Amino acid sequence: MMKSSPRVVAMLILATLIFPLTASQISPNNQRGGLDAVGEWQPRHSLEIHDEWWEDWSRDTNQDKIDDRIEWLLNQPSDVYSQWWKRAEQGYARVFVDYDHHPSDADVMALEKLGAKVTMRPIYLDSLIANVPLEIIYSESPLFQLSGVVMLEDLGLATTHMNEAAPNMSVDEVWSRYGYDGTGVTIAVLDTGVRGDHEGLNDMDDELTIGCEQPNPDPVNPNPNPIIIDCDPKISAFYDAVITDSEQPAGESYDSGTHGTHVAGIAAGTGGGQVSADGSRYIGVAPGAWLINILACCDGDIQDIIEGAEWAIENKNSKGIDILTSSLGEQQLELHFDNDGSSAWSQQMDAVADSGIITFLSAGNEFGGVTFAGCNTIDSPGDANLPITVASLDKDLGLAIYSSRGYTSDGRVKPDVSVIGSNIMAPDAATSDGYTSKSGTSMATPLMAGIAALMVEANPDLTHNQVKDIIGTDSIERDLQLLDDPGFNDCSLLESRPDNEFGYGQANPILFVESAGAIDSSLNITMDLETLQQIGNESVISGTSSGGSAGVGLVQIKVGGGDWQQATDISSIGDWSSWNLKLKPHIESGNSTIYSRLVISDDKMSPVDARRVILIDGQTDLSEELSDELSLGFYALIITFSSIVILIGRRTYMFRSSRNDDNNISDF
Repeated sequence: MMKSSPRVVAMLILATLIFPLTASQISPNNQRGGLDAVGEWQPRHSLEIHDEWWEDWSRDTNQDKIDDRIEWLLNQPSDVYSQWWKRAEQGYARVFVDYDHHPSDADVMALEKLGAKVTMRPIYLDSLIANVPLEIIYSESPLFQLSGVVMLEDLGLATTHMNEAAPNMSVDEVWSRYGYDGTGVTIAVLDTGVRGDHEGLNDMDDELTIGCEQPNPDPVNPNPNPIIIDCDPKISAFYDAVITDSEQPAGESYDSGTHGTHVAGIAAGTGGGQVSADGSRYIGVAPGAWLINILACCDGDIQDIIEGAEWAIENKNSKGIDILTSSLGEQQLELHFDNDGSSAWSQQMDAVADSGIITFLSAGNEFGGVTFAGCNTIDSPGDANLPITVASLDKDLGLAIYSSRGYTSDGRVKPDVSVIGSNIMAPDAATSDGYTSKSGTSMATPLMAGIAALMVEANPDLTHNQVKDIIGTDSIERDLQLLDDPGFNDCSLLESRPDNEFGYGQANPILFVESAGAIDSSLNITMDLETLQQIGNESVISGTSSGGSAGVGLVQIKVGGGDWQQATDISSIGDWSSWNLKLKPHIESGNSTIYSRLVISDDKMSPVDARRVILIDGQTDLSEELSDELSLGFYALIITFSSIVILIGRRTYMFRSSRNDDNNISDF
């Protein structure tokens, strides 16, 4: 029987130890990707649904690897394309250089050797954003001799989609029946910015709230009168992708125009400031939700939006981003160019949805009105595969004449759902307390995002795909009423659901929320907590419930984005009518949300009781202890590894010495 040599054993042990550390770096040739400029294999970062998209891209009709828009622009007077590529120097075009792999440093260097100037390498796209000399934009250009280059795509410019919604959409029924207002949910607004000091957006309740830590009085001032800090800010974070390309203090949130503030107010405005003629307030759909301002439009170009969307993905967990709404689309040229979901912008928004953020995009306003554009007018990125694309209804719930319609150029049905978007009153960024009316799919999209916030409050574990499934199942099916006006033309070849006008139909907020939360209205739960109550580490939360039966179900508690914890039943008959729970220690202090629910089964739960609270006494040493434990574990692995190597070395040396002795004996 053959014995394994110590060297073989040593190699096997070393391979066992080293392989887990190196396996992630191995890229077999059959993996998704390609060779870079120096012949090294590079994987793709884009989603699999976009594999080989360049082979039949609808914007490269002559298949010369150059975007038809670029070719059209280069045939126009120089002042036309100079204005279009306004961020580039004279004689350069602003483009995506698309690869069959994620471009490496070598690819950047190779492109720049041709005179290009790379301005961004997006994380989730297999592209470089660059200023490329016009003189090398032709089909036989050395640009297309670079390894892995598959397309030269116009970068383009972005534009906004603009042309007593809550009661008409029955949102107020969700408020009154379940008390949901978006509490605990965070909506990121990828737009022109959000004016943070507008009375409808500067906090949660339009009143200064006493009870949190306030600044110390100025000792120099003989009559100190410190400014009271509001404990419940509406805007929780602010990222500027246009000017500073960095995160800025949330308290400095601003709007570079007026569009983003209006959008934010529709989704989550509190209604503070100006009131209507009858004294009612212009309240957003989810006034209890937090907002994140991602300022990405429209002083630059689409690179800013790519950067803002990338920041959302990278900060999804740290900022608690549940939902992203964006009412932006490509600025159109004189000719309409087809959209099949393969543009870099559309691929980037697919990446946002794929990251787990519930993503809503506007369909566009290209169907009818002053200029009749017709069917197949869904703007990019509304043509993206994964996000939920929103069409607009008038207040009488008829389909708005301007709302863009499908198909997409690759034959997919779009939009996905329809909500009111015409004549919506929301905060006016030109004032600190005023409201103004706007229309467009820009307005419909944040309204749908606000409805989604109510759904997430009902079920904090809700995913993007689950929201999409609920929309597909529970929307109110609508049929287009054809009239003599050609503007009401039917864009669906087959009368099926979804269609190219309404998508799956009109949003149904009450049913959406009930489906999301698996709500049984006979069940109820209440926590013994006040809004903005301070919660110390390992506090005991108690409450009551009703509708349960002895020995059936359980009560669950969740803090922020943490896991559900099971409470203890302290009722006399075991029906969870009274319960409590000692919370696990928390690391960070600050604004958070505590949720509770009575669960009888997976499809039978009480409405969630959600309370905004302030966590205090965060145990930062918990993270240090965890880091120490990881460090100790790492050092223990190194010591073990070293010991094995030394032991193997000694055994090998002894084995060789023994064989040498044997050889010496046989020689005699």
